[in-house]
Amino acid sequence: MRFFFIDNSMYTYNVYTYYITLSDKMKDLDINNTSNLVHTGPEDNIGILLCRTSNAWQRQVKKTLKKQGLTQAQYVLLLGLRKLEERNVIEKKTVTQRSLAIHSGVDQTMTSQVLRQLEQAYLIRRAPGSDARSYALFLTDSGRRTISDIEPEITDLDSQFFSVLGENTQMFKATLQILIGLTPRMSSRGNM
Repeated sequence: MRFFFIDNSMYTYNVYTYYITLSDKMKDLDINNTSNLVHTGPEDNIGILLCRTSNAWQRQVKKTLKKQGLTQAQYVLLLGLRKLEERNVIEKKTVTQRSLAIHSGVDQTMTSQVLRQLEQAYLIRRAPGSDARSYALFLTDSGRRTISDIEPEITDLDSQFFSVLGENTQMFKATLQILIGLTPRMSSRGNM
């Protein structure tokens, strides 16, 4: 069992509580019965379960995004661009393709292809950047409206999909963040 202590915050308390609860549930397992510990099929493999869960969620997201004529990659980049624009109002930085790809966790080559599609759809615009090889990226008014229209639907979809986790939803999110190398951020508002 691995513990992630970042500081003496509420997060540390919640992780500790989560693992104590989990270990209490595991006490009921008969550790002398090795059939409890053996992978018997895909329903026992955590990687396959994660993949199946992701596929189920993505199917629902695709249906929702299709109404706006967006793909999941386009949505992720539009959402990331809006977040970086908001942050950069304070920091006075230009959003570049590279910074957007890193922020969104997306491959740079794929980012370039998707940005071309978004530009052709008038959802973003590019302007010459600080050097000849880069472009500054901006949401258009249409891009802002599109992301504002679709975001509540995706938020509702997430809430419904993950509602089966109940009070463990935030801990699940933090666990996923840890698995991909992010610092866990617990929401105080109950949002995902």
